[in-house]
Amino acid sequence: MKVKVVEKIMKIIEIISNSENEGLSVGEISKFLNLKITTTHSLLSTLLSLGYLEKDKNTKKYRISEKLLNIFYPLLSKNFLIKISEPVMKNLAENIKESVVLGIFYKGERYTIAQVSYENNLLNVNLNMFQKASCYSTATGRILLSYLPEKEVKEYIRKNGYPKETWNNIRNFRDLKKEFEKIRKRKIEIIEKEGTVAIGVPIFSSDKKIIASLGVYLPTVRFRKGNRERIINELKKAGEEITLKLGDKI
Repeated sequence: MKVKVVEKIMKIIEIISNSENEGLSVGEISKFLNLKITTTHSLLSTLLSLGYLEKDKNTKKYRISEKLLNIFYPLLSKNFLIKISEPVMKNLAENIKESVVLGIFYKGERYTIAQVSYENNLLNVNLNMFQKASCYSTATGRILLSYLPEKEVKEYIRKNGYPKETWNNIRNFRDLKKEFEKIRKRKIEIIEKEGTVAIGVPIFSSDKKIIASLGVYLPTVRFRKGNRERIINELKKAGEEITLKLGDKI
């Protein structure tokens, strides 16, 4: 059974979201939804008091607030990034015959948000995931951490400590910054251990900020001689392609 008040509130948010930047007046919203002025005003007042709407003092029109945008932005940006990256990830996996992941840094943690697995000459695409992993032990995580503002890096260290044996026995901020500088200079990170290889490259937004990291993982035996160079080149090219596409769209 529908809750009428919630339904009306969501419709108000929808029509204001679809309006032009100047917003809508009480009368316009009332007319759109076929509601009484008094009912519309009461609902708008509630949304305004909760901080989900803003009211222009001059025009008296209502707009979506930054608070409401911030609630939905992580989901919207994640979906947008996946939509842009999916065809590139598929092409990369087919070209190098290896599995590909897309990682982001969100609320102080590194997450895998998409994966294209290549097994037995078949592609398996998983775009519905949100798996947490360490920034220190993953190539994509190290890439993300290397480009973050120092404040966010220090907060990550406060929560997780220094990597120590996980990453070159790093036990202080100076040594960590040196590794960051190397990664930013190369624009790639490669981790080879226990018979596996993980590689990560950065993906940037249109304002040159780190937005994600594209990674490949495979057995060490398949990462040798000419194949090594080919995989690195294809991964770099794919990362640059996603960055370029994001720049065109944003």
